[in-house]
Amino acid sequence: MAAVGKVSAYFNTLSNLKGTFIQTAPDNKRMRGRFFVKKPGRLRFEYALPSKQLIVSDGQMVAIQDFDINTDDRIALDQTPFRLLVKNDVDLLRDARIIDVQEADDLVVVTLQDKNTDVAGRIKLFLSKAPELDLKEWVTTDAQGLDTRVEVSGLVNPKNLTWRCSRLRVRN
Repeated sequence: MAAVGKVSAYFNTLSNLKGTFIQTAPDNKRMRGRFFVKKPGRLRFEYALPSKQLIVSDGQMVAIQDFDINTDDRIALDQTPFRLLVKNDVDLLRDARIIDVQEADDLVVVTLQDKNTDVAGRIKLFLSKAPELDLKEWVTTDAQGLDTRVEVSGLVNPKNLTWRCSRLRVRN
C-alpha cells in the first residue's frame, strides 16, 4: 500500500493543474480538449470542436453540458469518484476502497472506489514513475460497467490559475 500513499501525496502537491486530454468513450468515440483543475473541487473540461460539450464543477455540483443535443445534466461532486482526487487533503487509504494496485518499473496503476457506497462506479489511475509520479491517464467505470478512458498530456501545475467559472450558470 506504499504506492497508494505516494499517489495520495502526488495529488496533494497539485493545487492547480491544467493540460490536454483525449477521451475514449465506451463506444470508442474519441474526443479531445483541454482541462483545468483548481482545488478544492473545481474542474473544467473544454472539448474541442466539432464537439460542443463542456464539463464544469464549481466545487459542489458537476454540470455536464452538451450543446449539440441541448442537455445540461447535474450531479453532486460528492457523488463522483473525482471527489477523492480534487479535495485539499487527498488520502486514498482513508477515503477509498482500494480494489487493485499494480506496479512496474515505470508505472503505477491504482483502481479504487469511494468508501461511500452511495457513489457509483470506480476509477483506475495510471501514473508514470520516472523521474517522479506523473498522471498519464484514468479510466472511469460507471454504474452500468461502461469504461471511459481519458489520456492526459502537457500537464502543468501553475502557482495561479485564472478560474473562468466561479459558479455554474443556468442555461435558458
